[in-house]
Amino acid sequence: MKIGPTTTASAFVLTLVLVLPPILPLSGAEPPPSGLCGSAFAHLAQAHRRAVPLSAHFRHVLVAQTLNQTEVEEGTLTLAPGGKMRWEYTQPPGKLAVSDGKASTLFLPESREVFIQPLAAGPDEPLLFRLLSGRVSLEEEMACEGVALRGDQAVLTLRLLKADAEIPEVEVTTEAATGRVLQVRYHDALGNEVSLSLSDLRTPAALPESLFTFTIPEGARVFRR
Repeated sequence: MKIGPTTTASAFVLTLVLVLPPILPLSGAEPPPSGLCGSAFAHLAQAHRRAVPLSAHFRHVLVAQTLNQTEVEEGTLTLAPGGKMRWEYTQPPGKLAVSDGKASTLFLPESREVFIQPLAAGPDEPLLFRLLSGRVSLEEEMACEGVALRGDQAVLTLRLLKADAEIPEVEVTTEAATGRVLQVRYHDALGNEVSLSLSDLRTPAALPESLFTFTIPEGARVFRR
């Protein structure tokens, strides 16, 4: 079980870029994009390299077309160097996902269950952890297929470079001037529409280590992988 921005009512499923399939090293270099696509992708890559520390409001939406069901979760995301993350949910209240860079922990308050999983650096690490930690180069993970300008935003269509990726393409909306990510959207292998939106982005001066540690509540059931 892996930490991610959401769980469905029945099971923990592929959600957002946290559970995109791992990207394997390429045998050959991808030619750099040109023109507007190249400029927008360069802004995104540059913003990614200096993305942490970061604090933002997140809103995750999963639209399950076959079930005619929409799930919405939101809260505050905090990132620090070294793969440290904290997803603190206001909806559903009390849900918490924490990574200290070595292990990830998910707490589900309704069932009082805690799921703990070590993080493996390298291509087996979930893509969102790799991207948000800044440990990878976007140019090695994906390529720009197209871009549309909408006011002060750039909407990039990005192709994942793993040949057999179950989710081969994602749409990333950025601030056109800075390249900062505002939204990631894609359709997963089950046909669900998944999106993660970020707002109120801030760069905190300092973040206490306590944000990225988790104390197991008394009486909670713990599952370790």
